[in-house]
Parts: sequence; C-alpha cells; structure tokens
Amino acid sequence: MAHSLTDAHQVPRRVVAGLLILLVVTGSISLASFMLLPQESSYIIQPTLASVAVFIAFSLILKSWVGDHLFGEIGFLYMVFGLAYTIFPAFTFLILELDVASGWVWQNLTLLLPAPYELGIHLWRHVLFLLGVSAGYLLFRGRTVPDMGVRLDPEGKDRRTILFLLGVLLVSMVCISLLSAPVKTYIDNYTRFDHLSWGPRKFVSLCNRLKQGIYVALITFLFMNFKKYRWITLFVVVSMGTYEVVDSFGSRIESLIVLLMAICLFHFFVKPVTIKKGIVVLLAIGVLFSVVEILRAYEFDLSRTGNVVSSSGMQPASEFGAVYFTGFHLYAERAQGTLPAKEWPMFFNDFISLVTPNDFVRWHPQYWYARIYFPNDVVPPQTMGPIADSGIWGGELDLLIRSLLNGALFAYIVRWFIKYRSQWWGVAVYVFCYATCVMTLKYSIFYHLNPLLKTFIPIIFLVSIFRHILTPGEGLIGKGPSVK
Repeated sequence: MAHSLTDAHQVPRRVVAGLLILLVVTGSISLASFMLLPQESSYIIQPTLASVAVFIAFSLILKSWVGDHLFGEIGFLYMVFGLAYTIFPAFTFLILELDVASGWVWQNLTLLLPAPYELGIHLWRHVLFLLGVSAGYLLFRGRTVPDMGVRLDPEGKDRRTILFLLGVLLVSMVCISLLSAPVKTYIDNYTRFDHLSWGPRKFVSLCNRLKQGIYVALITFLFMNFKKYRWITLFVVVSMGTYEVVDSFGSRIESLIVLLMAICLFHFFVKPVTIKKGIVVLLAIGVLFSVVEILRAYEFDLSRTGNVVSSSGMQPASEFGAVYFTGFHLYAERAQGTLPAKEWPMFFNDFISLVTPNDFVRWHPQYWYARIYFPNDVVPPQTMGPIADSGIWGGELDLLIRSLLNGALFAYIVRWFIKYRSQWWGVAVYVFCYATCVMTLKYSIFYHLNPLLKTFIPIIFLVSIFRHILTPGEGLIGKGPSVK
C-alpha cells in the first residue's frame, strides 16, 4: 500500500545543510580552477562542476523524500543519463585534443573548429537543461512512495500468461528473421527490410512492435513472480539482451532497455537497489557497451580492433557525445544566422506521428537534420533531443521551458504509476518509460507518446483479452492477482 510523506516540498534541515556545504565546496573548487588552471580548461571545468552540483543537489533532495526507493525513480535515472551526456564530452575536451579523439561525433565536432569558450558555453546549456528537469520533477513529484507488496497468484494465471507471451514472442522473432535480408554490417540492420514490398514490410513492422511490447510485458510478469521463476527470469533477460546485440550486428539500445527494465523490476519486486550498487551496474553497462561500439566500428574483427586499441589506446565512446554535438552545431548555426529553413509542422512532429505511418519522416527533426547536413548517409547518423530542438526554435528560453516540462511529465508518470501499481499494466508502463527515459534525451520530451500508443496499448489489450478468457467473470483489464 502506498504511503504519503507529509509536506511534499519540505526539505529536511540536514539536507539544507548538505546543500550549503555542496555550494561552498563547488564554489571553492570552481574559484581554484579559475585562478590556477589555464583559461581554456576553466571554460570546460566551470559548467562541468555546476552539472555535478545540480545532480548531487537533486539526488539529496529526492532521497530525503523517497529514501531507499531513489534508484527506482525515473527522474533520478534520467538525471544520471543527463549528467553522463554532459561530463563525458567535457572530459574528452580536457583530456584529449578533438582531432586526436576517434569516433564519428568527435571528428565532426572537430570540423566545426570550436573555440574552448564556445564548447564551455554549450556545456552551460546542458547545465540549464539539468537544472530545469530537476526543478520540474521536484516541484510535481510529491513524496508518495510506492509499496509493491507481495503478489499472489493462486490460480496460476500469471504462469499461463508467461507461456502465452513466450509463444507469441518466438513466433514474431521467427517471422522477422525469415523476412530479413542478411545482416553483415551495422548499417545493414537499418536496411534489412528494404527489399520487401508494402504488405510484407507492414507485417514485419507489426511483428517488431509485438516483440518490443512483449519484451516489456514478459519481463514484468517474470519479475512479479521472481521467487517462482528466478532462473527463467535471468535466462530470458540475458537471452534478450544478447539477441538484440547479435541480431543487429552491434546495436545497443534495445539491449540497454532490456537491462534497465530488469534493474527497475528487481528494485521493486526483489530487493531495493542501493545508489552505490546501481551506479556500479550502470558504469559496468557503460563500459560493456563502449566495448561493443569499438568492436562494431571494426565489424567485430578482434584482430583489427586489438591492433587499433594497442596503437591508439581506448578512445571515448562517440555515443556520449551524440547529444552534445547536434546541440552545439545547431546553436552555432543559430548564432551565425545560418539555420536552414524548416517547416512549422516539424515543431509538432511528436503529435503528428501518432496519426501517420512510422516511415513518414518529412517533419521528423532527425531526418530534417540528416537531409541537410548528411544527405549521402543511408540512415540519420545522429540523434537530436530537446537541447538540439531548442537550438532550432527558441534558444535558451525554449530550452528552459522544455526542461521544466520534461521534469514535470516524468513526475506525472511516477504519480500515475503509484496510483496503478497494483495492476500489471501499470507496472509495465512505468517500467517501459523508466527504461526508455534516455530516448527522451536523444529524441524528444514527448518521445513516449508514440510507442505507448502504437506499441504498448495494443499489447495491454492483447494480454488483457487472453487473461479475460482465462477468467471470464473478471473485467477486461482486470484487477489481477491480489497483493498483500
């Protein structure tokens, strides 16, 4: 049963004291770096320190409200990603020369010939975004903490649902595999169905949506019954993650989503994940996926990869510079008055995409950017996100508004989850949003609208119909097994 802590926005005195100490320490280090280090380094260090301070302050306040549930908060995980996409570019600027760093992002950033102060100014925009997200989240989150209880399933309906989901999942994966062209490189993964006519391609799209939605539902049911199916759960999670990397020849995002769903569900249904253990796990995932990125760059040729690493050393992953690059580029174009022409419907693309096919990309900001700056690429080679989008439209004021709205929306998702946490679909929707929050940083603050409407709501109805057949007297959505 959920319980509410009083005075939703009151901050305990010890946290206030911690915030004051944080302010003094950050200010002292900032002043020392300004006085002792070269000016070029100071331009980078100042916003980096500020971003870390914003993250720590946000974490201190939120932890004082939710206690051990901090790692289950979508807002906390999102701020972790936001910080990572800020400090990794900063460390690259400080430690390596841009023309030395390998990788698509760093090479393209070098072509812009940025001055250190320009790099620092854009890092401050990242700080503004983190500050807005944290403010929006804390203002609307409240202090109610979810208590998941123990799930009871005496009729075995969850077991039959798991078997049903496994069956549909395997059929979908087989259909996708049979209709796919051979995938020998990472780029092939994005063109593997281009040879199909309209009908088969739509069928593959349906199978893909089934696969993605069933991933979420299946992992949710397994973790809700973790005591019964712990080894099956482990096998399914590892198999899903491995399959996505191998089948796509190095794409990592689906595997990351699977792992994050598992972490979130483990936190709520098995044992709360402490901050230390959670950060260690995320760092391990980051290292693992960075290795996959390096291997993918050399088509998984271990000998070639080993030679490059031994001669040049480990290079910073391009992924962590992806959000920074497009934002920096578009703000530079904005400052020079050379932003390309854009169509106003592009501003509303997240809502337009709800009623258009997925291959309709005329007003998709990512495709707009690729058409103008990388017209020869088979697929858009970069991400966009709210920081880059603000560079297209309203600048820093736009960025502040987007960040506040982003934080408020995630806070609403948490409040919605607490209300419907006793329903399997309430848990599954939250877990999906939690695991895909990084996509908001890379695409749009309204990213979740499309997959929820087109992928997950149909899966909810599919599973609900199956469970209704098992228990005809229960409502279509149903209350599910009892919780005590």
